[in-house]
Amino acid sequence: MELITTPRLVLRWPIESDFQTLCETWTDARVARFMDDFGPRDMPSVREWLDLHSSGTNRDGTHLQLIPTLRTTATPVGWLGLGASEDPLATWSFGYAIHPFHRSNCYATESLEAALEYCHTHLTIDSIWGECNPHNTASAKVMTNAGLTEVAPSPTTRRFLYNPTPSTDHGRQRGGQRTADSGQRTAG
Repeated sequence: MELITTPRLVLRWPIESDFQTLCETWTDARVARFMDDFGPRDMPSVREWLDLHSSGTNRDGTHLQLIPTLRTTATPVGWLGLGASEDPLATWSFGYAIHPFHRSNCYATESLEAALEYCHTHLTIDSIWGECNPHNTASAKVMTNAGLTEVAPSPTTRRFLYNPTPSTDHGRQRGGQRTADSGQRTAG
């Protein structure tokens, strides 16, 4: 099921055929280095995660588990998860990882920006935060490019906040390309 489209990507729920891409993404040494213990790190754990999130039974409105895919080929390029936060900094938090082959194409920024806007405008989530390892400058750049503001760090991470103001134009479509949950297709 397609949730969000951007000029180059479709963000959708996970499906069975994502297994190999998710294994390659989450078992990548760089992902493990920068995401610590977050996410599955071996094939059995990825299998368990995929079974849970591809079944459709775990879609209770408390989170989104999205697979960004290329619009032209439907090739999955990574993962983006957003959900209820236990941290008082914001209502929801997020994490993401891009497959090693697809890094440096700005897919993380494009996915995150679209998902944040979707959460704010369609799910009425008022604030969302993310964090990264202090040495992960690429991830910090993704978050700032997606419209987050860096806030006070934790003892071990840099932290970023998406907290749109009331003056934000919630109906904007950059380049006239984005649709969300509308069933519309846009030219890419």
